[in-house]
Amino acid sequence: MARHATHRHIPTYFLYGEAPRPLAGAMLHVESIEARSARHHWKIEPHLHQVLHQMIFVRRGRGVVQAESARSQFRPPALMLMPVGCVHGFEFEPGTTGYVVSLSVELQHELARREPEIGVLFTGPKTFEFDAPALRATDLAQAFRMLAREAARSSTGHELALQGWLEVLLANVLRLARQRPNGADPISGHRRGLVARFSERVERRYARGEPLTDYVAALNVSESQLRNACIALTGQTPVQLLHARVLLEAKRQLLYTDEPVRAIAYALGFTDAAYFTRFFSRHAGLSPRAFRARGPHATLIVPGS
Repeated sequence: MARHATHRHIPTYFLYGEAPRPLAGAMLHVESIEARSARHHWKIEPHLHQVLHQMIFVRRGRGVVQAESARSQFRPPALMLMPVGCVHGFEFEPGTTGYVVSLSVELQHELARREPEIGVLFTGPKTFEFDAPALRATDLAQAFRMLAREAARSSTGHELALQGWLEVLLANVLRLARQRPNGADPISGHRRGLVARFSERVERRYARGEPLTDYVAALNVSESQLRNACIALTGQTPVQLLHARVLLEAKRQLLYTDEPVRAIAYALGFTDAAYFTRFFSRHAGLSPRAFRARGPHATLIVPGS
């Protein structure tokens, strides 16, 4: 029987710097980037959250974002989406301004029941950069600002206002990401809902080594229906999406833990470490040990205009 992968060597926080704690029900937290980053010298070390998705909006200031094994520079205005369980970190230019919105998985699921696209918004880390005219044509910056202002209040209608501004914010994120489905197209809406349910199940069970037929049976659809939906929305087959999730966790464990390759293989549902090595090498382009030895790509903040 496969053992579950552990993250004991990957720093895990509730919010950055805070010990993990259980969370029941919907939860929303809003703060400025500088409120937490300034006291950490504007550097947020790689870490993960077990129960929270995050949206980071940088209004002013450059920096570097690390999401899993990839590091890249960003320029403002920029929006970064970090799903639950994603190893991420930041190097902000001193004086950076913007907001960090954290929402629980339960809250995301509540919202996705009304807007299926939200169910696939946090399937992987994303970074969006906008030019100033494009940003001014939206309500994104205002929605972040108003959500932060309301989060600091405790007056009548507080929860109602928070929910409203969060919905405005997410609607603008969807529009800017060009992901919002055509409301008049029921086929598109059904496919997005199916892919969202498949993605959620993959996230819960990818380390069990279950065949795709088990996923199809649990979703109560045909294999061709799932395949068509996944290809239409992601450009990848269900098997490719499942393998990508296993590969992502393998990379995460190789980079951020000191677990032996054999232990990582067994934790991800492989009964043969040699097969895991072949699987990883085929998809990553190098062996697990070579990948671990290479380490995260080094990228520095480049000063200047």
